Amino acid sequence: MKKIIIPIGALLISGLAHAQLSPTENYVYSKTYLDYNASNQPTKTAETVEYFDGLGRPKQIINIKASPLGRDVVTHIEYDGFGRQVKDFLPVPQAQSTNGAIVSNPLANATQTSIYGQEKIFAEKTLENSPLDRILEQKQVGNAWNTKPVKFDYGTNTATEVRKYVTTTTFMEGRTNSVLKVAANDANSASG
Repeated sequence: MKKIIIPIGALLISGLAHAQLSPTENYVYSKTYLDYNASNQPTKTAETVEYFDGLGRPKQIINIKASPLGRDVVTHIEYDGFGRQVKDFLPVPQAQSTNGAIVSNPLANATQTSIYGQEKIFAEKTLENSPLDRILEQKQVGNAWNTKPVKFDYGTNTATEVRKYVTTTTFMEGRTNSVLKVAANDANSASG
């Protein structure tokens, strides 16, 4: 009996030490095998946990032990009051590995000088106040780009920019003959 319980207990304990996922959160855990040894056993893996909020939107992505020091790297995802993602954060290496458990304050480690220092760690978008949520302005990551936004403009064609043509097609001598003219009510008809 002891011979059966010991391997099963070791298997359960190794499974608990493997990843400490948060059981009260919605998540997707993925494991990618990157390298195998001579006996076809995995030697290198990449593990990722993506946590979701109650509406099914991602709220945190954790790459388990992905930093050079073997610590978790967390990407924080944030939404504004209208449910739009207006800030895109850089991934932040954490002070320790939580083996995939959700991190309560993932941006706390970002201000260390060895990581990002005093730089702005997110790209931000300014959206128009309409249901279309079109981007009006976008600022990239870093303090230097804060004063150099990319601006977007949306417009429509006016009557002076678009010409209207009329085609008159007749059938003569066993073939079609088409004549193309500028429409009489076109504002540009005098110039064309």
